[in-house]
Amino acid sequence: MAKKPRKLTFVTFSQSIFLTAKYFLQNRLLSFAGSCAFSFLFSVIPLFMMVVMVLVRFLHASPKTVSAILSAIPELEQYFNSDSIIQTVQSIKTVSTFEIIAALFILWMARRFFASIFDSMQNIFRTQTKRKALINQILTFVVEIVIVFTASAIFFAYISLQTITSVEILKKVPQLSFVYNGILSGDLIKILPNVLIFVVTTVLYKTSSGTKPSIFLCLFSGLLCTASFWVFRFIMHFFLNVSRYNLVYGVLGHLIIIFMDFFFFFVLFLVFAQFMYVVQFFDELLLGELYLLPNIEQDGLGAGIKRAMFVRPDFLIAKNRSNIFSYNPGDVIFKKGDEGTDAYYIIKGSVKFIPEMEVPDIYVFAHRGEFFGETSCILDQKRNFTAVAAISTRIIKIESERFRFLVHQNPEAAKKVLKQISPFF
Repeated sequence: MAKKPRKLTFVTFSQSIFLTAKYFLQNRLLSFAGSCAFSFLFSVIPLFMMVVMVLVRFLHASPKTVSAILSAIPELEQYFNSDSIIQTVQSIKTVSTFEIIAALFILWMARRFFASIFDSMQNIFRTQTKRKALINQILTFVVEIVIVFTASAIFFAYISLQTITSVEILKKVPQLSFVYNGILSGDLIKILPNVLIFVVTTVLYKTSSGTKPSIFLCLFSGLLCTASFWVFRFIMHFFLNVSRYNLVYGVLGHLIIIFMDFFFFFVLFLVFAQFMYVVQFFDELLLGELYLLPNIEQDGLGAGIKRAMFVRPDFLIAKNRSNIFSYNPGDVIFKKGDEGTDAYYIIKGSVKFIPEMEVPDIYVFAHRGEFFGETSCILDQKRNFTAVAAISTRIIKIESERFRFLVHQNPEAAKKVLKQISPFF
């Protein structure tokens, strides 16, 4: 029994990485990462104030306890002075004009931040999503509220657990030792920012793309984004003496480091969002790369690298096993006048084309990595030539609907098809 081909191979993985990098640069996502970082810089403090306000004023958490918990998180202490924020929240005794203005400011700045994220995701998934702007606005406020109340609930649960376990009689229960040594020791609260980053990133991947990605893909991308950011920050802060940098440049140095952290986080966030797009629509993207593949006669390093990377479509071969056909030398693939509107891609071998008026010893050939039959596919006409296998050949059949969808979605593919069918007009 022949071994079934695998969809995920080193070739498929390399192709997905190449496509992710290509579309990341093509979609100008570095500019969007800068926009997200700038918006976040001016909205994270209001969001943080809102979380503290919910804890202190509405959940009646002890300000000292909140401050102690926040001080246990180095990431927060590096960016914010939690004591001053708590004092500011406590100084507001009644609902005043300032509170109303502050609430509106928080909503507006946070909305701008999430709007930047949704704009970035729209730029990535624009050819596939049909979501309206109003839905994006609603999702913006929903995500904002979810983040505030999720963070507040986690902090409040931790504070409540501290209060309950402070009872003397409970401290003598050996079964609760894991609570003191694990949850309340401070180690768990230190990883809380990474947990929140993972949760928020996963939620944004799921809700903002508009293409209904699988929850596994969102979790996997969110985990990769969080882990990559943690590794980046560890390396950057290992080589960069943050305290010395701030001592030399003061507040400006602190802001630069904060902005660097935020900027590279959003670069990673958009890289993995682009990776999600490639994974979701890998069939169409790979088919487009195959159709635009440089032919064997083309010179140049770029053409050689692209051809070497994409000429072997492992993913399509594994997924479309019923559409894979093998021919011996001299076998006829189709004859002139045959019905059929499918296109074909040559996996290996060569195909000889016999025109309507056959001229001895003068034939046109197509080789590995080339398409043929697309003219009949687009014009919905009978075959205008005979295709014969020149040597041992293996081809994959591309249904007319898929090929037409490719032409509709890919402008470069449409240009190539127009060149192919222009002689008929």
